[in-house]
Amino acid sequence: MDFFSLRADMKSLQSEQQLLDYIGIGEPGSALHKAAARGDLRYTTEGNVMNLTISRPSGDMKLDHKIKEGLARGISRYIVEVLEESLALKIAWAQYSFATRDEGLAAEESCRKLLAGPEEGDQAARRRRMDGIYHVLKGYLQENSYLDLDGFIAFRLQDYRDKLRETVDVAMEEYLLDQQYEEFIHLLQYFVHFQEPLTPLIHLMHKQDHEFSILNEEFTKISAPPCGGVVANIADQEMEMEDMIVSTLISLAPNRIMIHTLHPEAQIISTIRRIFGDRAEVCLHCPPCQMFHQESRRLDQGT
Repeated sequence: MDFFSLRADMKSLQSEQQLLDYIGIGEPGSALHKAAARGDLRYTTEGNVMNLTISRPSGDMKLDHKIKEGLARGISRYIVEVLEESLALKIAWAQYSFATRDEGLAAEESCRKLLAGPEEGDQAARRRRMDGIYHVLKGYLQENSYLDLDGFIAFRLQDYRDKLRETVDVAMEEYLLDQQYEEFIHLLQYFVHFQEPLTPLIHLMHKQDHEFSILNEEFTKISAPPCGGVVANIADQEMEMEDMIVSTLISLAPNRIMIHTLHPEAQIISTIRRIFGDRAEVCLHCPPCQMFHQESRRLDQGT
């Protein structure tokens, strides 16, 4: 008598082996490994379809529970860690229209980053999706001895699919923001390229985040003229993204910008360098910037 049977569509032999690994057949000491060793577990592959069958163990309820719990945990991990990306990309292509294939591929990359990103929030969301699948699957296996994996995902995991759809929507929003940001950068690059320099040299003293002091070639503080014309129109479009420092620099139209910073990897520094190209340089340790950073630390400490 069969204790449990599973049917799953496999795209490759690698996917088949992955599923077997995830449910713990090759894990010494696991209940499923023991079942496989006794010959109680067998599987066959016909075309792209894998059928796995576990014969009923000795009637040991504790062992039955361990096997089904192992199956639920392993299959839920398999769904999230192996199948989830393709499920999300199918949703993205079905719900969104992309002008070109390259645009679609770029949007796919945004989905991948959000689904398995290194950020703690991304990882926590992934664990929640996995836990949700596990609890649904565990309850299902307590009442059923047959699992069609693809049918289960399609019809029993509606909450999971809804969460996946929400994740895709967030990824698409981030993708569109990235596109707008790139268009914004290219527009400013174009403007700067044809701009006649008005100021020979600017020393941009970077304190932290978007806090800057703007000094002339003699290290005297200067203020920018009010934005007008094209600069004002450009600034109004996306200036929330990088604060007003970019608008100020464009208004001053420097021939060279020396950026004094302890954080050359900061997003705002990268943005300034992209916009102004070879006009912008980074300094990390000249005497004036060392004095500036020491003074900034002193003021922050209130000494």
